[in-house]
Amino acid sequence: MTTRRPPTAELSELHRGTHRPSSDDSAGRSGSAADSRFAGRGGGSGGSGRSGRSRFTGRSSPTRRLGRALAPLRRHPGTRRQALVAAGLVALVLALLVASIMVGEYVLAAGDVVRTLLGTGDPADRFVVLGLRAPRAVTALVVGFALGAAGAITQSVARNPLASPDILGVTAGATAAAVAAIVLAGTGAGVVGGFLVSAGLPIVAVTGGLLATALVCVLAWRGGIEGYRLVLVGLGVNAGASAITSWLLVRAELPDLSAALIWMTGSLNRASFAIVGPVAAVVVVTVVVSALSSRWLAILRFDARVIVGLGVRRSSAQLLQIGLAVVLAAAATAAAGPVPFVAFVAPQIAWRALAAQGPPPLGAGLVGACVVLAADLGARSLPVDLPVGVVTSAVGAPFLLWLLLRESREVR
Repeated sequence: MTTRRPPTAELSELHRGTHRPSSDDSAGRSGSAADSRFAGRGGGSGGSGRSGRSRFTGRSSPTRRLGRALAPLRRHPGTRRQALVAAGLVALVLALLVASIMVGEYVLAAGDVVRTLLGTGDPADRFVVLGLRAPRAVTALVVGFALGAAGAITQSVARNPLASPDILGVTAGATAAAVAAIVLAGTGAGVVGGFLVSAGLPIVAVTGGLLATALVCVLAWRGGIEGYRLVLVGLGVNAGASAITSWLLVRAELPDLSAALIWMTGSLNRASFAIVGPVAAVVVVTVVVSALSSRWLAILRFDARVIVGLGVRRSSAQLLQIGLAVVLAAAATAAAGPVPFVAFVAPQIAWRALAAQGPPPLGAGLVGACVVLAADLGARSLPVDLPVGVVTSAVGAPFLLWLLLRESREVR
């Protein structure tokens, strides 16, 4: 029986120029024999050494090379669909990024934006693009990608389409810490306020999110983490952190209260390259680790007995994936505050669009970037300037209701 090679092996051989069509490739193709006769293929090692080359041109036909490169996609419709959808998502992200830089009180043409990004624009356009709009657009892209990928990982670990990084306590913990930084620093609360100011709001928010998540994992750990126990413990920790946040808001002064409420809804008004640069570096490293450990994430979608039967340490795989989700969500929260519903909506859209076996982190990241960029673009296009979190809530709430109704029908 002939073993069929995976398409990745064929693509790597094409790149090296050593590809030979398998029996599956040549079956049912009446023109392949004629092509080999006209191309002057040698038989075995005693050939002319110009296998696949035309007698007339001395090189293989570009059309034939393209056809061979696309052959694995034709034989695997799912792979072809995923490649096309991924390419479309990348193009949509780039289009929304340019549109976000174009739109504002001073509207720029797409050509001016591209020239400015390439370093050949006018000084006025350079100030508007690089000084004002590009940091906000890049922050929206990074935050959306991080939240989408974090949501996909969380839903896969919890095996629940309604899960999001919020149940891990990272959002509630980061919010409580950030509000404490704003309120205590604003009221001049001695040493505590000075420490919060010197540490910086993003670092304080990340620290609070990590501490809350560590508490959730410790309380939910029983030789491993079950989805239902993670959700219940997460709800309890979130309630406690929300109570602390409410107490801080009650005793806050009016200016500090306004700043805290804007941060709590998720806003890109504080976006700058100084903040988004370190956040982007953290997101890139975390996404690379997630891609390298994607096999473990796929295994966690199975039942616990199946995972044990495969010889995988379920607890170690869970801790690794939860840690990746927490780092991504904390980085996004540090850059823009808690932007709601993105981590919940993006994985479900990517799952259905890519027809994957589970919520894909990279695909969900691209969808999340599109959602946040489009939400920020819509918020800035309205007569009243709204935080981006208000728009994502308006879009995500109906989607949540639809998914709840769909899940209830499936249970019945």
